Amino acid sequence: MSHDTRRRVILIFVVLIIVALVLGSVGCSSTSGNSDDADALTPALYVQAMADICDATTERLEALPTPPDEISRADWAGEVSRALRDEAAAFDEIDVGEDRRTDHASFIENTEGQAAGWNALGEALGGAEPDSGTIGDLTTDLTELTLGRNDLADEMGLAGCRARELS
Repeated sequence: MSHDTRRRVILIFVVLIIVALVLGSVGCSSTSGNSDDADALTPALYVQAMADICDATTERLEALPTPPDEISRADWAGEVSRALRDEAAAFDEIDVGEDRRTDHASFIENTEGQAAGWNALGEALGGAEPDSGTIGDLTTDLTELTLGRNDLADEMGLAGCRARELS
């Protein structure tokens, strides 16, 4: 295993451990949606838990190699997709209570949509002859999801969870 690969694997494990510790320390439950509101996080703890997850994902994304010199654009898009998919899964572990359930579910759905979009973009870029029309459509979809995430983050008071600039 190369030094860079080993470094990335260690970073991913560290990020996952940090997320697990944060979720555990703020009283999160893996039964999101199935518990009483009494078990839900307070608004301040909710914002902090979400910010911690977003910060960990941002660090993970910033640690990615730079395309096209250090990694292919297709592989990079796949790594972005995995990071966002893991972020959505971590969001889903938070016990939000009834008051935030709808917005929280929308935020998770948007993040999952972005993960799927980046995965599709990676597949399109990895083809023998990438189709510029498909790539353009996927890029437009990702832009719309990004704008939607930013709107949701603003509405929910999650300034630290606005979409990142990815290129």
